[in-house]
Amino acid sequence: MTATTSQGPVRLARGTRSERVVVLIIAAVSLVGMVIARLWPLTSVDSGQPTCLLRIFTGLPCPGCGMTRAWVHVAHGDLLTAFEYNLFGPIGMAVAAGIIVYVGVALVRRRPPERILTLVDPKILLGLIAVWMAYSVVRMVSLGAGQDYFALVVS
Repeated sequence: MTATTSQGPVRLARGTRSERVVVLIIAAVSLVGMVIARLWPLTSVDSGQPTCLLRIFTGLPCPGCGMTRAWVHVAHGDLLTAFEYNLFGPIGMAVAAGIIVYVGVALVRRRPPERILTLVDPKILLGLIAVWMAYSVVRMVSLGAGQDYFALVVS
């Protein structure tokens, strides 16, 4: 948006360029991830080798272990199996879809997509990350103790 003064046009700031770039990159990566998840065959993801570097090198599941498989199952309409692979997989995919829709609508309406950053309370975000980390610790401890609550993650 510009305004004209006696000194020429003045640009009104709506956010920093770096915020806009970050939001656009997050939306683009989310979209690519969702497209890949939809195109990835279920039989391949269920029986394929692990892709998590932490799991490959240490044998331990990382906080995101099972996330790729969960996204693929969500993209193919199998929510139950997705939650079995990683409780936060379907939640993460829903958030990614929300980001894509918000940014798409903002761009179509010619509004700054970085406004999405003002919709998220950092305290709530940190709380959700803490819950995700706690879930991951419980998952790792239970697997280390030989319990099979999360058997799909390591199968």
